[in-house]
Amino acid sequence: MFKTFFLSELKYTLKQPMVYIFMFIIGLLEFGATVSDNVQIGGAIGNVNINSPYTLTIHVTIWCIFSLLMAAAFFNNAALRDHNNEFNEILFTTPLSKPGYFFGRFFGALFISTLPIVGAFIGLILGYWLNLANEWVDPNRFGPFYLSAFVNNYLLFILPNMFLAGTVIFAMANKWKSTIISFVGGLVIIVAYIVAGSFSSDVDNETVAALTDMFAVNTYQIETKYFTPIEKNTIIPGFSGLLLYNRLIWISVGLIILALSYFSFSFKQKNKKVKKEKTKASKVETIFALPKLNPSFNRATNWQQFKSFFYTNFLSIIKSVTFKILFLFCVIILVTDLAGGFEYFGLQSYPVTYKLVDSINDNTNIFIIIIVIFFSGELIWRDRDYKINEVIDATAHTSFISMVAKTLSLVSIATILNMFFIIIGVLYQLLNGYTGIELDVYLLDFLYSNLPFFFVFGAISILIQVLASNKYIGYFIAVLILFGLNIILSVFDIYTNMMYIAVTPSTQYSDMNNFGPGLKGALWFNLYWCLFAIIGLLIAGALWNRGSKSSLLNRIKTARKEVPKSYRGLIIGSAVAWIAVAAFVYYNTQVLNPYYSGDTQEQLAVDYEKTYSKYRDVASPKITDAKYFIDIFPNERSILVKAELEMTNATNKPLDSIHIYGQEDWDMTLNIPNAKPVFKDSTYFFTIYKLTPALQPGDTLIAKLENNYVTKGFSNGRGNTNIIKNGTFINNGGILPVMGYNEGIEINDKNTRKKYDLPEKERTPELTPGVTELHMGNYLSGEQGDFINVETIISTSKDQTAIAPGSLIKTWEENDRQYFHYKIDTPSLNFYSFISADFEIAKRKWNGVDIEIYHDKKHTVNIDMMLDAVQRSLEYYTKNFGPYYHKQARIIEFPRYANFAQAFPGTMPYSESFGFITNLEDETENNVIDFVIAHEMGHQWWAHQLIGAEMQGGTMLSESFSQYSATMTMKGITENPMKMRDFLKYDHDRYLSGRSGERLKELPLYKVENQSYIHYGKGSVILYALQDYIGEDKVNNAMKSFLEEYRYNAPPYPSSHDFLRHLEPQIPDSLSYLIKDWFKEITLYDNRLKEATYKKLDNGKYQVKLDIESYKIKSDSLGNETRVPINDWVDVGFFMDNDEERLYEQRRLKFNKDKSTLTIELDSLPAKAAIDPRHILIDRVFKDNIKGLSIEE
Repeated sequence: MFKTFFLSELKYTLKQPMVYIFMFIIGLLEFGATVSDNVQIGGAIGNVNINSPYTLTIHVTIWCIFSLLMAAAFFNNAALRDHNNEFNEILFTTPLSKPGYFFGRFFGALFISTLPIVGAFIGLILGYWLNLANEWVDPNRFGPFYLSAFVNNYLLFILPNMFLAGTVIFAMANKWKSTIISFVGGLVIIVAYIVAGSFSSDVDNETVAALTDMFAVNTYQIETKYFTPIEKNTIIPGFSGLLLYNRLIWISVGLIILALSYFSFSFKQKNKKVKKEKTKASKVETIFALPKLNPSFNRATNWQQFKSFFYTNFLSIIKSVTFKILFLFCVIILVTDLAGGFEYFGLQSYPVTYKLVDSINDNTNIFIIIIVIFFSGELIWRDRDYKINEVIDATAHTSFISMVAKTLSLVSIATILNMFFIIIGVLYQLLNGYTGIELDVYLLDFLYSNLPFFFVFGAISILIQVLASNKYIGYFIAVLILFGLNIILSVFDIYTNMMYIAVTPSTQYSDMNNFGPGLKGALWFNLYWCLFAIIGLLIAGALWNRGSKSSLLNRIKTARKEVPKSYRGLIIGSAVAWIAVAAFVYYNTQVLNPYYSGDTQEQLAVDYEKTYSKYRDVASPKITDAKYFIDIFPNERSILVKAELEMTNATNKPLDSIHIYGQEDWDMTLNIPNAKPVFKDSTYFFTIYKLTPALQPGDTLIAKLENNYVTKGFSNGRGNTNIIKNGTFINNGGILPVMGYNEGIEINDKNTRKKYDLPEKERTPELTPGVTELHMGNYLSGEQGDFINVETIISTSKDQTAIAPGSLIKTWEENDRQYFHYKIDTPSLNFYSFISADFEIAKRKWNGVDIEIYHDKKHTVNIDMMLDAVQRSLEYYTKNFGPYYHKQARIIEFPRYANFAQAFPGTMPYSESFGFITNLEDETENNVIDFVIAHEMGHQWWAHQLIGAEMQGGTMLSESFSQYSATMTMKGITENPMKMRDFLKYDHDRYLSGRSGERLKELPLYKVENQSYIHYGKGSVILYALQDYIGEDKVNNAMKSFLEEYRYNAPPYPSSHDFLRHLEPQIPDSLSYLIKDWFKEITLYDNRLKEATYKKLDNGKYQVKLDIESYKIKSDSLGNETRVPINDWVDVGFFMDNDEERLYEQRRLKFNKDKSTLTIELDSLPAKAAIDPRHILIDRVFKDNIKGLSIEE
């Protein structure tokens, strides 16, 4: 019987086009991702092959989520087909086998539901073979195919995921006999997946996140988090580790659901409840005359009809079980997200209003749109479904009134939901003790962003349902527009918001700058899309299907005859208004502010390199002195710059020309003495100036620059976020042209370079010993300038403070504007910024240095702690590295359009979303905000006093050294040394996960090529471990002597070789291997404590026995790893508590073999033993380093 129903389910479904359509869609998308870089699904980047097991698995897990609604269709059909066809009452009277029928239907649907995802396999293989003949992408980006990768993906992901989804959907369909409830079951699973994903926000919760993810998407990503590119290309997902546990857990859950569904399933049909009719007493019939009616139809009648239709539609949505379930989903997801807080490296932010607004929009908008799409179909087709449409349509009302009522009921529901979520946000703020609630921000964000979005989607959904021949086709088209249109447009390289439904420039709220530079554009795009939606509604009203069902063509014919002139005039008037607005939007976004699509930008970069790379080696003069006269107009979002630039020929050859690369959107005039432009390319803003006579070596000239930026209209995107009403932040690189060939334009991705036949490009010039031409420029400003003098007169609006590098000489007011005169105290790196905003200023004096925090008036809570952090840094760095040469140390807040902190000479801009709103009340030590401040302060020595040459290893001398300096300040205030392990775990994770995503090649620390995971993550861990092994004083002495040799020196700039020359004398011979292992090679450790036992001795002490495995691993640039003999000093320690906070005793022992047994005598009995207990060595799996003690048998 099972075989009969299983095969019948297959035969029936395989005769339907749906399964093939779904398989074709997935196969086509996978094919596109295989043969084109324009279709991005994930996985294949850099050195990871397009067909690698890792890429295939990432794609499969994505398709599993994408296929949920497909699976809902298959399982719902299997469960309800007999019921919907009313064949069940006949079928169930026959002698059927309940297990055969139930499980036959279920497993038939299960097999069918896996077939669309198998389409991904077909798309990948087909793409590979066709690419061999056509070479759409470089064939070298493909590796070998592994059959087991396909098999394991099917068995580990596709089959279990569809099984679990199927049990939920099949059970709900059998229970409630409703197609809608079946699809809601699919949404239940998606909600559960989203909730489980919230656990992965911190490294400490990764195991929980891995086990609770029912699709195993996060599980696989966590399992492969530290995979190197070579491992991604070769290791096939297997039945082991967290992935195996996850599968066993969720298959078991699925089996339980299936069993419960099976036992609740019955062939018997429950009798329908029939209300007993009360026997009515006979009444005497009375004949009476009906009153004569005089119906009138006017505005009052229309209003009454509208209200009636609106309330009926509105209440039908509110009372719907589907609505209640979707509403509950929204609440669950939002509350789950809020429960996790706003975490950053283990710290929580205060629940400021814009954080809540972001959370509400990110977590609920998609579900509100689903509600709008779903109920647009329900409202349009409800009367027909209940077969009362002819009655309703026969009443005296206009179709337009009915259509408007339905649309506004949808928008009202969306509005009420959004208001409810705002209430949840406010309650969350209050429950967390935060009282700075900004209701106006909640409401304005809704008006600017959500309300127009809901209205446009509601109107378009109504239009689609009116035009569609049935409800489900309407749903399909609406979902295709929601999820598919963006993909289609991006494939064709179309990015104008005039084509993306209801999309507008971002109005991201900032405490400093309100709704930002994108607001004007957003309002115009809202008008554009709302007019478009109104036209759609008017068309829907004209083509409304009244009475018996009529084809679209017939309705069009009818509309031509019956639609009154006034209604046609309304359509034409709306269309004219829309065209006018469209023309204005087009003029602003395509003419005044043209933008380049991704493909166009790529082609421009290719053409620039092919045309002008011949000038790569043409030398340019260096800026030695700069005087600025800057006027910032915040309200107009404009900036006028005049500059006098003293330039010197620092080469040993005459310069007969200067090559200039200007900035887009700036109006630049450059006056160079004895020079005139002989070539100009307006496409690339590239100009060649001929010098007559040539500038001789050592000679100087003064160039005068005028460079103006004036905001014109609005753009397709948010616009320029550097020049804004409150918080203008621009550095000298954004004002000055680039002298010489601009390598920054070149394409770096090796695969894209191959695509355009460009030569291979090194990320950074190779590290060379001695002094070469490469040592003449530094990695930050190249050869544009070295340590220079800067003087600035800068003006801004009366209510703002302008900041430039150096000491404030004087300030004055003129023409209702504020003027500031700054001059740098000592020649500094040619890398600085200019900022203007309405600031409050907190000040403190330390040894003649003015510590200043320029901050928004709303952000005062952490200011004292930030002042403390700056002072601690000054104290430690001046003591250990040398003097601080500026008279001020400024932290300056800027709007959250970017989330970073940066160091310029004496000034350090910080994003408002970073340290200013972080809750530090319970974080008196080892908090990341103190660390970042200390890091940026570290740059005042490591970058602004000493900067590395423009070659490999340059960023180690600034970023890694600043990381180390900051870590030492943290160590200095840490009472419990185990706190440092908690802090450094993020750097371990940053390095190990970063090398997994390496696009070119991983390099040793001393050859780092501006790879953040190396110079931040690995650099921090290595240098902290180094001071632990050789002593903090010795590391600091090496860094100090290195700094003293090169402080503020003119070129040649130092390299990492020069630092190692200072470090090596500080390292004892017994630890000399550390230079090679930690700096010059890629070395990892694999320490494992296999067993830890103890016994009590007669003298009252405890003998602890440890069985240890300890391996040293060397890796090449692609992640090929080899075990090498170990002969290293490694720590062994003991904890007195299970929380691993009380390190009782630690000993550094020499490990010279892979496996060993240690016997150690202790005065007290510890709770746990550990290898490398403070985790200062780079070990990918630290959990197996620690073990609880058991009694020796």
